[in-house]
Amino acid sequence: MAFEDRSQDSLRVVFAGGTTGGHLMPGAATAEALKMLLPSSRCLFLATDRKAERHCRGAIAPFEVAAVPATPANGLAARLLFPFRALRAADRARAVIRAFRPHVVAGLGGHNCVVPLLVGKLLGVRSAVFESNAMPGRAVRFVAPWVDLAVLQWPIKPADLRARRVLVAGNPVRRSLFGVARKAAARRLGVSPDRCTLLALGGSQGALVLNQALYGALRIIRAKGADLQVIHLTGVDHLPAALEEQANSSSSYRPIGFLERMEDAYAAADFVLARAGASTLAELTALGLPSILVPYPYAGSHQQANAAVLTQDGAAVSVNQTELTGGRLAALIQEFALDPRRRRLMAERARRLGRPQAALTVAAELAELGGFGHVASFSPQQQEEIQNQFLRAA
Repeated sequence: MAFEDRSQDSLRVVFAGGTTGGHLMPGAATAEALKMLLPSSRCLFLATDRKAERHCRGAIAPFEVAAVPATPANGLAARLLFPFRALRAADRARAVIRAFRPHVVAGLGGHNCVVPLLVGKLLGVRSAVFESNAMPGRAVRFVAPWVDLAVLQWPIKPADLRARRVLVAGNPVRRSLFGVARKAAARRLGVSPDRCTLLALGGSQGALVLNQALYGALRIIRAKGADLQVIHLTGVDHLPAALEEQANSSSSYRPIGFLERMEDAYAAADFVLARAGASTLAELTALGLPSILVPYPYAGSHQQANAAVLTQDGAAVSVNQTELTGGRLAALIQEFALDPRRRRLMAERARRLGRPQAALTVAAELAELGGFGHVASFSPQQQEEIQNQFLRAA
């Protein structure tokens, strides 16, 4: 079913930020949804050359991209250099925004979104910022009082985030995650679709602490003869060590440095071991996957707060990194592997928390913010068809 673009002009949106894959992916999902709602719309991503972004460039490949200098602000040296980097970033953002003439600038969170949002504000462009964490970060707290809209994954107390207007819509996830057949996914990954499968991941760059704990846990599990296979997204830098571990184990362990088709890993998995990054949790809940979470302890307690959203509803269990050992992790993994009923209950609770339609909700809101409110005037039947198209396998 086709939907008419009833505008004489094309909606244009600039997405700014993307410090990590966790920031970039919600923007890519929203841009994809905008193209479904308004096929003539144009989306441009302001991207830096940071390593974490380069790993995820495939997600924004269908859209226009312009390079901007990064503006990191963590650490003394970065703070001292921030004014100079910000000036360079402002010059570049100003040139791109003037040439592209967006209706909306959407900040994806992180320090790299601040300068483009400021430049857009000074040029009179409407603005929005995404905050996918349960506890808002410094950059979002700074911009939220003067941008037009703050898009949240979960409710945040007004005392913790002063914002002009808030939309609690969930965190946008890509439609390619949905509708993937387990057997086909397992075949592409080289694993069996019939065995209980753990997916272990630590974000787009991997997590060394999780990797090492997992190696210890798998040695214990192998010694007990448990029937479990593991898909391990190690991070590119950590793959050599994982391949050594694989040489000393069995075909039940499948390490991968970086996987473009995350949908295959999710479709093949029965449960997940992960950090508690906001985008990861949005995907786990949208897909209804039970999880063991190990929050990253050095990011201002953001991940601990994220994990608490899932654990208090029984969708996940959480382990502090300080308590993470091979033995503790082996016990948890075996509990999950041997109890399919528990996995089913946790999956149902995760699914109740999920917002698989978040990308469409946010896209429609950005369209209205940019003066294209007719997107929100589709009939209920048209809205349902659009959502079905979005959730259908890409």
